[in-house]
Amino acid sequence: MTPPLVNISTSMLNETTLIILAVLVIGLLIAVAWLSRLYLALKKNYMTLESITQSNKNDIFGLCSAALSVNENTGMIHEKLHEVKQQLSHIAEKMSALRQYEPIDPTSPYNVDIRKIRDGASIEELMRQSEISYDEAALLIRLHGGKQPT
Repeated sequence: MTPPLVNISTSMLNETTLIILAVLVIGLLIAVAWLSRLYLALKKNYMTLESITQSNKNDIFGLCSAALSVNENTGMIHEKLHEVKQQLSHIAEKMSALRQYEPIDPTSPYNVDIRKIRDGASIEELMRQSEISYDEAALLIRLHGGKQPT
């Protein structure tokens, strides 16, 4: 037979152990509930960030596509401008060549001056060489295609 004192201490030990285990289980349940709540909040935040990231990816894709399109259009415009510039240069050369063949009225007292203008004479040169006024020189240059007077 076991002494009664031993029975009391083992039964108290079992009750204390059970209480400690119950407190630990309750603590663990509370911790699991708290961690589950944190997990759900993190999952919600992750989904929100994933949605924002996907939206940003779509925006970046659209911007890249638009930039590529603008770049292609800019290249085409640059080529067209180059062609137009060449055509204008060609037209200017033809006009310059045709000016040499414009008939000069042989009865005009300004024949020599008109030839000088077509060769690129300035107002000052005409005034000095032909002894004409500033206004006459400016008018001749305007009429016969030299530099515009300033």
